[in-house]
Amino acid sequence: MPSSIIEEPLYKEQIEALRIDWRRLDDAFQEVEHAILAVPDIFPQVPGTKLRRVQLVGFNDVPPLSIFFAVVGENAHLVAAELITGED
Repeated sequence: MPSSIIEEPLYKEQIEALRIDWRRLDDAFQEVEHAILAVPDIFPQVPGTKLRRVQLVGFNDVPPLSIFFAVVGENAHLVAAELITGED
């Protein structure tokens, strides 16, 4: 189980490009963050990768997002984020 979450540069760049307020994202992500740290395996693995996918469905003015993370040692690394569209 990971003990901390690390936001990788690409993840930060993508969140900034989406113009999402970090405070609102933190509010929306707080419960998911606890789940990532406690039971990361509940989130589906992206086929052919070591990444797992978290879906945030519009909360507190945060648009629907997929957040991709990987557990490496004692850390969960948030590596990418993208908007969820009707095509996902």
